[in-house]
Amino acid sequence: MVLVGGIYHTDADKLLRTNTDVVALERPSSEQIAAALADADGAIVRYPYRIDDKVLAGAKRLVAVASSGRGTDSIDVPACTRHGVVVVNNPGFGTVPVSEHAIALMLALSRRLIERGKAIRSGGAWDKRTDLDVLDLYSRTLGIVGLGLIGSEMTRKCIAAFSLNVLTYDPYVPASKAEALGATMLTDLDELLERSDFVSMHCELNDGSRGMIGEAQLRRMRPHAFLINTSRGKVVQQKALEKALAERWIAGAALDVFEDEPLAESSTLFKFDNLLLTPHVAGLSGDALRALANSAVTQLLRALSGERPKNVVNPPAWDAAMARRAAAA
Repeated sequence: MVLVGGIYHTDADKLLRTNTDVVALERPSSEQIAAALADADGAIVRYPYRIDDKVLAGAKRLVAVASSGRGTDSIDVPACTRHGVVVVNNPGFGTVPVSEHAIALMLALSRRLIERGKAIRSGGAWDKRTDLDVLDLYSRTLGIVGLGLIGSEMTRKCIAAFSLNVLTYDPYVPASKAEALGATMLTDLDELLERSDFVSMHCELNDGSRGMIGEAQLRRMRPHAFLINTSRGKVVQQKALEKALAERWIAGAALDVFEDEPLAESSTLFKFDNLLLTPHVAGLSGDALRALANSAVTQLLRALSGERPKNVVNPPAWDAAMARRAAAA
């Protein structure tokens, strides 16, 4: 078993080591990953390390690969399918922490907490308490892009807690899902952007969502509006967002995810005083980390024992993977 980039919780690490021999790669190159996989029957991979054709070429005994979290950004799923390797992920565990984090970012932006904190530290804050345009959340309009588990939880909480008018956009789900939550489903992303005071991104990263928020979309947002992204970095075009922030097309933004991670110390994003940044931690509460890690280990061990895991991302690879397992036995 190869553990690429570590695992989120020590309990799961102990469970894994109790049931199999583990090769742990902390900061591996693709060549080191390939060498370790050559003799492995399973692997757990943590972003940003990659499982792709290059490292799969010599992995003749590999049966299954598990993502450390929900996303499979680190795993080339079509390549795994071609090689007959099962891919499993761990959906559902980030629903509560990510929605809470997104709400925290929305509150921080609306209450201008970045500016307030800087002002009180630099002096003179007490004489400038009314200088900033602070928005109350109550009865404002929130646009939710992506109405999956997290987007739905965000919708539910924001309506219940703040009486927000929630607009949603998701071409993959029916309007009835939004209606059941008390929200309004729109079929036009531009309309959502034009009507919202806050836009919160909760979509999957796929061919339809990659780069979906660019210059044209940001120009449609209101000048007092805020953009929040806790989904995937590549759904927002970073250069376009930088331009929008610099020229004040929008009031500000908050990012937990980025086009390239980890964010470079020289990143131009650091220069914007109307941008709140967190290091891809929205889903990393203690409870969620334990659950994610245990799910990854449990599902992988299940696949290696010949039992089909709950969350197989590429079902067509199952038979080939089981044939490889039988041949190696």
